[in-house]
Amino acid sequence: MSLLSPVSAIKIEPLRCLRIEHVSNECSKCIDSCPVEAITLSTSRRISLDSIKCIGCMSCIGVCPAETLVYPDFDPAVFVLQTGVKKDITLSCKNNNTCLSIFNSENLISLGLRHESVSCDMSLCSECEMNLGGKTADIIIEHINEANRFLQAVNKPSLVISEKKNELSRREALFSFVKDAHALHNEESFDALFDPKESLPKSRVVLQNSLKLSIEELSEDPINENFSFITHKQIDFVSCDNCGDCIQFCPTKALLYSSDKTKILFQPLRCIACGICDDVCKPKAISSDNELDIVTLAFNRAELLIEHHFEVCTECRVSFPQKGNEKICTRCESFVQDHSDLFALARDM
Repeated sequence: MSLLSPVSAIKIEPLRCLRIEHVSNECSKCIDSCPVEAITLSTSRRISLDSIKCIGCMSCIGVCPAETLVYPDFDPAVFVLQTGVKKDITLSCKNNNTCLSIFNSENLISLGLRHESVSCDMSLCSECEMNLGGKTADIIIEHINEANRFLQAVNKPSLVISEKKNELSRREALFSFVKDAHALHNEESFDALFDPKESLPKSRVVLQNSLKLSIEELSEDPINENFSFITHKQIDFVSCDNCGDCIQFCPTKALLYSSDKTKILFQPLRCIACGICDDVCKPKAISSDNELDIVTLAFNRAELLIEHHFEVCTECRVSFPQKGNEKICTRCESFVQDHSDLFALARDM
């Protein structure tokens, strides 16, 4: 039987979906994670959820980088804040009445940063009807392993997977869930942390707060690991034509212009590794690397990726980003080379 009730089910925030942000984006994480194929894509590129097929495993919520899918009765980002700090805690579907797959890697990292130890109770996964073919358990383990790679890189204790059955009565589990759900909906101080106009996912806001909270305990060495939820960007000076498409289509505003539009800045904390900037860059000037600086992430610092010097093209009289000593823009240069006869005729006239 699903943990979801008919009144309270998974909801979709369609405007947050990465497929809506840009036509070339092919993110399908929620579709791929669903063990019963309850999530489909319409011809208009919008995802839909079949509530009859849905078994409430929550995997789609845990894998979505943009938090397009939500469970109104349980917000994992708020739950992380609610747990406090410096405790030994256990994540369990019995305690929270929701599968551990609802927690993404960032939620788990935040818990690991805040607490002395975190145990993930997977004792019921092998018997759970929502773990069809072991798919849901695989997603949980994948998130735990990724969180542990991050925690190990900053010298924090790893999350522990527990498969020992913890006896908790159905009555106790129900009471715990009702108490937690009530707290989630009535803690106004938590709501104040999340600006509804903010494009940054809640999980990332909590991760930043968690990093700041424990910054003095963390290793200062850069992290050089590949993560699914964040990446570091670079822009090739020679290839970049300063068109601004990467800035325009970035869903979380991780890329931005300086006030005079001669510089492109990057805020690593805001990057969700969606790949849209790579897709829209026509000259393929954008690339990624794995180096992350903890202090930069914790305080949301911006980095200078590229700075252009502009020159006025002698042909079209439009300013262009100059790479060397060229006097005409690349568009005019290409046109002159391909149609030199037309230019000669124009001069004669």
